[in-house]
Amino acid sequence: MEDWQEWEYFDYHGELRSKRTKICITCTHFRYSTTDQCVTILTCPFHQKLIPQGDHLVKGCTYWRKDSRIFAPEAA
Repeated sequence: MEDWQEWEYFDYHGELRSKRTKICITCTHFRYSTTDQCVTILTCPFHQKLIPQGDHLVKGCTYWRKDSRIFAPEAA
């Protein structure tokens, strides 16, 4: 995985916005990882930014992409 430890969080000045069902957790770009202390870190490799906890359920962006061949168990 990319070196997400160097990334910053989304700043909410237009980067992320509500798109109803087109939210981060349903996007093919959405990824998550854990720190050494087992804390879940939500990431967007496309933007190379971290997603604050909870925003992956209510935020999205214009680059949201659906891939019907991939099932996202995180969203289930």
